[in-house]
Formats: sequence, structure tokens, C-alpha cells
Amino acid sequence: MEPLDAVPPPGPPAAEAVTVPPGCPPRRLVARGADVVLVVTAGRPLVAVGSAPARPRPPGSAVVCPRGVPWSVGGGDAAARVVVVAVPAGPQAALATLLGPPPLDGAALVAAAADGGLEVVLEPVPGA
Repeated sequence: MEPLDAVPPPGPPAAEAVTVPPGCPPRRLVARGADVVLVVTAGRPLVAVGSAPARPRPPGSAVVCPRGVPWSVGGGDAAARVVVVAVPAGPQAALATLLGPPPLDGAALVAAAADGGLEVVLEPVPGA
């Protein structure tokens, strides 16, 4: 009997520190092939997972974003630093491009997300 949802074995994890500029609009994303953990090291970025509203997360916060569940990261009042851990690797590198300047237009945003194994979710971020 074959599994309903064949999931490839995970590759090695990877981590990358990402700066979230102040006022950066929340990007609603989903990683279908990776689990992502966001660890806030400075500032108070706006983070949401699933249907929960975006809210400021203080330094020391860790947010688990399971594969297949939409999540978002946006800028708060000041620049923030977030360590993005992905298992397997891929989404962590794309997130730096998606959040950094210059602002990406729609096509560039979708392409940059796809390069890292992410999909852009077009529904608005709850609470944003």
C-alpha cells in the first residue's frame, strides 16, 4: 500500500540570520516541503502562523511554522533580527530576499519565494 502523501526524507537543516526592516509589509508564505522555526533575537517583528493574527514577538520568542501551514513575518516599529531555521534547507535563504530592500514587485516576489521552496499566499494576513 502506498502512502497518501509521500514525503521525501528531510535533508540537512540550515539557519540564516535575517534582518526585518521596520514597517516591512507582512509576507504571507507557506513552505510545503520544509518545517521552519523563527527565533527572534532583536526587535519585535510581526509574526503570524495559520489563522492567528499577526502580533509582535519579543526577543527570545521561537515560532514553529509547520510545513503546509501559512505563516507571515513583517516589520514592527524598529528593525528586527530573526534566525530562520529550516528543515530541510531552502526557505531560510529565500526569506532574506523576500524581506530585504528593494521592495519586490509581484512577479519577482513569487519567483524569489519559489527559489527557496516557498509559496506566496495571497490572502491577507489576519490582524494586519
